[in-house]
Amino acid sequence: MTRARARGFTLLEVMIGLALLGLALTVLLKSAANSIFSARQAQMMGVVTELARAKMYDIEEDLLKDGFSETGLANPDEECTTWEGFDEEGWPNVKWCKKLEQVELPSFDKLQEMQQRSAMAGSGAGSGMGSGSADDLAAGGGFGDSALGGMLSMLGGGFGGSSSGDMDAMNGASFVQGQYSLVQQVLKDSIRKVTLFLEWEVMGSKRTLKVVAFFTDPAAMDKALQGLGSQELPDTGGSSGGSSGGSSGGKSGGSSGGSTGGTRGGSSGGGKGGT
Repeated sequence: MTRARARGFTLLEVMIGLALLGLALTVLLKSAANSIFSARQAQMMGVVTELARAKMYDIEEDLLKDGFSETGLANPDEECTTWEGFDEEGWPNVKWCKKLEQVELPSFDKLQEMQQRSAMAGSGAGSGMGSGSADDLAAGGGFGDSALGGMLSMLGGGFGGSSSGDMDAMNGASFVQGQYSLVQQVLKDSIRKVTLFLEWEVMGSKRTLKVVAFFTDPAAMDKALQGLGSQELPDTGGSSGGSSGGSSGGKSGGSSGGSTGGTRGGSSGGGKGGT
Protein backbone atom coordinates (compact mmCIF):
# COMPACT_ATOMS: atom_id res chain seq x y z
CA MET A 1 0.00 0.00 0.00
CA THR A 2 1.54 3.29 -1.15
CA ARG A 3 1.07 6.61 0.71
CA ALA A 4 0.32 9.81 -1.32
CA ARG A 5 3.06 12.39 -1.09
CA ALA A 6 1.91 16.02 -0.18
CA ARG A 7 2.79 18.42 -2.99
CA GLY A 8 3.81 22.00 -1.93
CA PHE A 9 4.45 25.28 -3.84
CA THR A 10 7.39 25.50 -6.07
CA LEU A 11 10.01 28.20 -5.73
CA LEU A 12 8.73 29.99 -8.81
CA GLU A 13 5.18 30.17 -7.45
CA VAL A 14 6.43 31.59 -4.13
CA MET A 15 8.45 34.27 -5.90
CA ILE A 16 5.49 35.30 -8.05
CA GLY A 17 3.23 35.50 -4.98
CA LEU A 18 5.76 37.66 -3.12
CA ALA A 19 6.08 39.96 -6.13
CA LEU A 20 2.31 40.48 -6.31
CA LEU A 21 2.14 41.09 -2.57
CA GLY A 22 4.93 43.65 -2.75
CA LEU A 23 3.25 45.46 -5.65
CA ALA A 24 -0.06 45.62 -3.78
CA LEU A 25 1.62 46.91 -0.61
CA THR A 26 3.47 49.57 -2.61
CA VAL A 27 0.21 50.87 -4.13
CA LEU A 28 -1.48 50.89 -0.73
CA LEU A 29 1.39 52.73 0.92
CA LYS A 30 1.55 55.32 -1.85
CA SER A 31 -2.20 55.92 -1.63
CA ALA A 32 -2.00 56.31 2.14
CA ALA A 33 0.94 58.74 1.80
CA ASN A 34 -0.98 60.84 -0.75
CA SER A 35 -4.00 60.96 1.55
CA ILE A 36 -1.87 62.09 4.49
CA PHE A 37 -0.13 64.73 2.32
CA SER A 38 -3.46 66.08 1.02
CA ALA A 39 -4.89 66.30 4.53
CA ARG A 40 -1.79 68.08 5.82
CA GLN A 41 -1.76 70.45 2.86
CA ALA A 42 -5.42 71.36 3.36
CA GLN A 43 -4.80 71.98 7.05
CA MET A 44 -1.82 74.23 6.36
CA MET A 45 -3.69 76.11 3.63
CA GLY A 46 -6.42 76.99 6.12
CA VAL A 47 -3.86 78.05 8.72
CA VAL A 48 -1.87 80.16 6.25
CA THR A 49 -5.04 81.83 4.96
CA GLU A 50 -6.03 82.91 8.46
CA LEU A 51 -2.50 84.13 9.17
CA ALA A 52 -2.46 86.15 5.95
CA ARG A 53 -5.84 87.71 6.76
CA ALA A 54 -4.69 88.70 10.24
CA LYS A 55 -1.43 90.12 8.90
CA MET A 56 -3.31 92.19 6.32
CA TYR A 57 -5.42 93.66 9.14
CA ASP A 58 -2.26 94.58 11.03
CA ILE A 59 -0.72 96.20 7.95
CA GLU A 60 -3.89 98.20 7.31
CA GLU A 61 -3.97 99.46 10.90
CA ASP A 62 -0.32 100.50 10.71
CA LEU A 63 -0.87 102.34 7.45
CA LEU A 64 -3.91 104.22 8.73
CA LYS A 65 -2.17 105.07 12.01
CA ASP A 66 1.11 106.26 10.50
CA GLY A 67 -0.39 107.66 7.30
CA PHE A 68 0.60 107.05 3.70
CA SER A 69 4.18 108.27 3.34
CA GLU A 70 6.78 108.03 0.62
CA THR A 71 9.14 105.92 2.73
CA GLY A 72 9.23 102.15 2.60
CA LEU A 73 7.84 101.92 -0.93
CA ALA A 74 9.08 99.29 -3.36
CA ASN A 75 9.31 99.19 -7.12
CA PRO A 76 6.94 96.85 -8.99
CA ASP A 77 9.89 94.80 -10.30
CA GLU A 78 11.65 94.62 -6.94
CA GLU A 79 11.64 91.26 -5.19
CA CYS A 80 10.68 90.82 -1.55
CA THR A 81 13.75 90.01 0.57
CA THR A 82 12.82 90.71 4.22
CA TRP A 83 11.20 87.51 5.52
CA GLU A 84 9.81 87.04 9.01
CA GLY A 85 8.03 84.22 10.82
CA PHE A 86 4.74 84.06 12.68
CA ASP A 87 6.47 83.42 16.00
CA GLU A 88 3.88 85.15 18.17
CA GLU A 89 1.05 83.22 16.52
CA GLY A 90 2.79 79.90 17.13
CA TRP A 91 3.76 79.16 13.51
CA PRO A 92 7.46 80.02 13.18
CA ASN A 93 7.85 77.77 10.13
CA VAL A 94 5.45 79.96 8.13
CA LYS A 95 7.41 82.90 6.70
CA TRP A 96 5.94 86.15 5.34
CA CYS A 97 7.18 89.20 3.48
CA LYS A 98 5.30 92.31 2.39
CA LYS A 99 5.83 94.74 -0.49
CA LEU A 100 4.26 98.20 -0.40
CA GLU A 101 3.72 100.04 -3.68
CA GLN A 102 2.16 103.25 -4.92
CA VAL A 103 -0.75 103.11 -7.34
CA GLU A 104 0.36 105.47 -10.06
CA LEU A 105 -1.24 105.98 -13.45
CA PRO A 106 0.97 106.49 -16.50
CA SER A 107 1.54 110.03 -17.68
CA PHE A 108 -0.95 111.66 -20.01
CA ASP A 109 1.59 111.75 -22.83
CA LYS A 110 2.17 108.03 -22.38
CA LEU A 111 -1.56 107.34 -22.63
CA GLN A 112 -1.79 109.46 -25.76
CA GLU A 113 1.13 107.58 -27.30
CA MET A 114 -0.42 104.22 -26.43
CA GLN A 115 -3.73 105.23 -27.97
CA GLN A 116 -2.09 106.46 -31.15
CA ARG A 117 -0.13 103.21 -31.48
CA SER A 118 -3.32 101.22 -30.98
CA ALA A 119 -5.14 103.25 -33.65
CA MET A 120 -2.25 102.91 -36.14
CA ALA A 121 -2.01 99.15 -35.53
CA GLY A 122 -5.76 98.77 -36.03
CA SER A 123 -5.78 100.75 -39.28
CA GLY A 124 -2.76 98.85 -40.60
CA ALA A 125 -4.36 95.50 -39.90
CA GLY A 126 -7.62 96.59 -41.51
CA SER A 127 -5.95 97.87 -44.69
CA GLY A 128 -3.73 94.81 -45.07
CA MET A 129 -0.52 96.76 -44.39
CA GLY A 130 0.18 95.20 -40.97
CA SER A 131 2.86 92.60 -40.57
CA GLY A 132 0.54 90.29 -38.64
CA SER A 133 3.11 89.65 -35.90
CA ALA A 134 2.23 89.02 -32.26
CA ASP A 135 3.53 92.46 -31.29
CA ASP A 136 1.23 94.18 -33.75
CA LEU A 137 -1.75 92.21 -32.51
CA ALA A 138 -0.90 92.95 -28.89
CA ALA A 139 -0.52 96.66 -29.66
CA GLY A 140 -3.83 96.73 -31.51
CA GLY A 141 -5.87 94.71 -29.02
CA GLY A 142 -4.37 95.74 -25.69
CA PHE A 143 -4.95 99.36 -24.71
CA GLY A 144 -7.49 100.03 -27.44
CA ASP A 145 -9.88 97.40 -26.11
CA SER A 146 -9.68 98.62 -22.53
CA ALA A 147 -12.26 100.92 -20.93
CA LEU A 148 -9.85 103.85 -20.68
CA GLY A 149 -8.63 103.39 -24.24
CA GLY A 150 -12.18 103.27 -25.57
CA MET A 151 -13.12 106.45 -23.72
CA LEU A 152 -10.09 108.32 -25.02
CA SER A 153 -10.72 107.17 -28.58
CA MET A 154 -14.34 108.37 -28.41
CA LEU A 155 -13.21 111.78 -27.17
CA GLY A 156 -10.85 112.25 -30.14
CA GLY A 157 -8.96 115.51 -30.38
CA GLY A 158 -5.43 114.17 -30.19
CA PHE A 159 -6.33 110.77 -28.75
CA GLY A 160 -6.25 108.83 -31.95
CA GLY A 161 -9.86 109.60 -32.82
CA SER A 162 -11.31 110.99 -36.02
CA SER A 163 -9.82 114.20 -37.45
CA SER A 164 -13.16 115.65 -38.55
CA GLY A 165 -12.77 118.71 -36.34
CA ASP A 166 -15.56 117.80 -33.95
CA MET A 167 -15.54 120.58 -31.37
CA ASP A 168 -17.39 118.52 -28.75
CA ALA A 169 -14.77 115.79 -28.93
CA MET A 170 -11.93 118.31 -28.67
CA ASN A 171 -13.55 120.00 -25.68
CA GLY A 172 -14.02 116.62 -24.04
CA ALA A 173 -10.38 115.77 -24.64
CA SER A 174 -9.25 119.08 -23.17
CA PHE A 175 -11.41 118.48 -20.12
CA VAL A 176 -9.96 115.00 -19.59
CA GLN A 177 -6.44 116.32 -19.99
CA GLY A 178 -7.07 119.05 -17.43
CA GLN A 179 -8.53 116.69 -14.84
CA TYR A 180 -6.20 113.73 -15.44
CA SER A 181 -3.34 115.19 -13.40
CA LEU A 182 -5.68 115.66 -10.43
CA VAL A 183 -6.92 112.07 -10.64
CA GLN A 184 -3.35 110.82 -10.99
CA GLN A 185 -2.26 112.72 -7.88
CA VAL A 186 -5.27 111.55 -5.85
CA LEU A 187 -4.60 107.90 -6.65
CA LYS A 188 -0.90 108.31 -5.92
CA ASP A 189 -1.48 109.88 -2.50
CA SER A 190 -4.51 107.95 -1.23
CA ILE A 191 -4.08 104.34 -2.44
CA ARG A 192 -1.44 101.79 -1.53
CA LYS A 193 -1.00 98.32 -3.01
CA VAL A 194 0.14 95.72 -0.48
CA THR A 195 1.46 92.38 -1.72
CA LEU A 196 1.93 89.72 0.96
CA PHE A 197 4.09 86.68 0.20
CA LEU A 198 3.96 83.55 2.38
CA GLU A 199 6.11 80.41 2.33
CA TRP A 200 5.83 77.14 4.25
CA GLU A 201 6.60 73.46 3.87
CA VAL A 202 4.30 70.45 3.84
CA MET A 203 6.17 67.20 4.51
CA GLY A 204 9.31 68.56 2.86
CA SER A 205 7.48 70.15 -0.09
CA LYS A 206 7.71 73.94 -0.39
CA ARG A 207 4.45 75.87 -0.81
CA THR A 208 3.86 79.58 -1.51
CA LEU A 209 0.90 81.96 -1.37
CA LYS A 210 0.53 85.50 -2.73
CA VAL A 211 -2.13 87.89 -1.42
CA VAL A 212 -2.77 91.36 -2.89
CA ALA A 213 -4.87 94.10 -1.27
CA PHE A 214 -5.49 97.81 -1.94
CA PHE A 215 -5.92 100.21 0.98
CA THR A 216 -7.19 103.80 0.84
CA ASP A 217 -6.63 106.78 3.12
CA PRO A 218 -9.59 109.22 3.18
CA ALA A 219 -7.48 111.92 4.86
CA ALA A 220 -4.85 111.77 2.12
CA MET A 221 -7.56 111.86 -0.55
CA ASP A 222 -9.19 114.91 1.06
CA LYS A 223 -5.79 116.61 1.26
CA ALA A 224 -5.10 115.94 -2.42
CA LEU A 225 -8.54 117.30 -3.32
CA GLN A 226 -7.88 120.40 -1.15
CA GLY A 227 -10.91 119.78 1.03
CA LEU A 228 -13.40 119.29 -1.79
CA GLY A 229 -14.32 115.81 -0.61
CA SER A 230 -15.40 117.00 2.86
CA GLN A 231 -17.79 119.73 1.65
CA GLU A 232 -21.50 118.99 1.71
CA LEU A 233 -23.64 119.86 -1.26
CA PRO A 234 -26.50 122.32 -0.59
CA ASP A 235 -29.98 120.84 -0.43
CA THR A 236 -31.49 122.81 -3.32
CA GLY A 237 -34.58 120.61 -3.58
CA GLY A 238 -35.81 121.32 -0.04
CA SER A 239 -35.27 125.09 -0.19
CA SER A 240 -36.98 125.52 -3.56
CA GLY A 241 -39.87 123.35 -2.47
CA GLY A 242 -40.31 125.29 0.79
CA SER A 243 -40.22 128.70 -0.87
CA SER A 244 -42.62 127.60 -3.57
CA GLY A 245 -45.01 126.14 -1.05
CA GLY A 246 -44.84 129.22 1.18
CA SER A 247 -45.48 131.69 -1.64
CA SER A 248 -48.35 129.72 -3.07
CA GLY A 249 -49.81 129.25 0.39
CA GLY A 250 -49.61 132.97 1.14
CA LYS A 251 -51.28 133.94 -2.12
CA SER A 252 -54.09 131.48 -1.76
CA GLY A 253 -54.64 132.50 1.87
CA GLY A 254 -54.79 136.18 1.02
CA SER A 255 -57.22 135.77 -1.83
CA SER A 256 -59.43 133.55 0.26
CA GLY A 257 -59.45 136.01 3.13
CA GLY A 258 -60.27 138.90 0.81
CA SER A 259 -63.19 137.19 -0.81
CA THR A 260 -64.59 136.14 2.53
CA GLY A 261 -64.29 139.59 3.95
CA GLY A 262 -65.94 141.16 0.92
CA THR A 263 -68.89 138.81 1.06
CA ARG A 264 -69.47 139.39 4.72
CA GLY A 265 -69.17 143.17 4.37
CA GLY A 266 -71.60 143.33 1.46
CA SER A 267 -74.22 141.25 3.12
CA SER A 268 -73.95 143.20 6.35
CA GLY A 269 -74.28 146.56 4.58
CA GLY A 270 -77.23 145.45 2.55
CA GLY A 271 -79.07 144.31 5.62
CA LYS A 272 -78.62 147.61 7.45
CA GLY A 273 -79.72 149.65 4.44
CA GLY A 274 -82.88 147.71 4.04
CA THR A 275 -83.80 148.15 7.67
